[in-house]
Amino acid sequence: MEHLVLYIPILTNPLLHAARILADSGVEIASDPESADYLLYPIPTPLSALEDYCQGATIIGGNLDFLNESVSRIDLLKDPFFLADNAAITAEAALGLVLANLPCAVTEGQILILGWGRIGKCLTHQLEHLNAPVSVFARKPEDRALLRSLGYRPIGWEGLADHIPEYRCVINTIPAQVLSDEDARRLRGDCFRLDLASVRSIPGEGVLHARGLPGKYKPESTGKLIARTILHDLGRVNV
Repeated sequence: MEHLVLYIPILTNPLLHAARILADSGVEIASDPESADYLLYPIPTPLSALEDYCQGATIIGGNLDFLNESVSRIDLLKDPFFLADNAAITAEAALGLVLANLPCAVTEGQILILGWGRIGKCLTHQLEHLNAPVSVFARKPEDRALLRSLGYRPIGWEGLADHIPEYRCVINTIPAQVLSDEDARRLRGDCFRLDLASVRSIPGEGVLHARGLPGKYKPESTGKLIARTILHDLGRVNV
């Protein structure tokens, strides 16, 4: 089996957990970048983090399209296995924020989820298991049909504004503005507004724009996911 040497320039909590798992799996964690075959960076990876990049090493990180085409890379944010599990971790962390900030029991407050992507699916599933009354906005008719067939409450553009004043919580997962400024003004004053998108997409004041939830609230699970994905991509384990 090939001997792998990896260096971690920035030791965040998730990467610290990942390093332990990788080391236990036979990957050598180097003390300097010069001797490493792979460099593992935080996910997503800012350009400013690549100060220790050594020519010839493979970059492991996320959102690496800014790299020159000649640079070898493993972009975890393009890995479908990573994205699926990361969405579940993100949803669980978001659920914790909802439970902590709702002024009422989760079973008593109407909740609106904007988006039926990976995170939207996981959140809907988790909230339904708590018997929370959840409505899901989905742009595509086929997604609304699937929501309906699964027993969920779908909403399209035509019905989005109908129940705005009733919602106690709005969670956005779409990187585009769905609620109009007027919709946002019609929300209850105590409505908890949580924006999980990569860009701010819920208009108005009092919105919690929460990014990087897995690493912040679930560093151990995030580190385990990072390590498992790397080992899979390097041919060491099956996902």
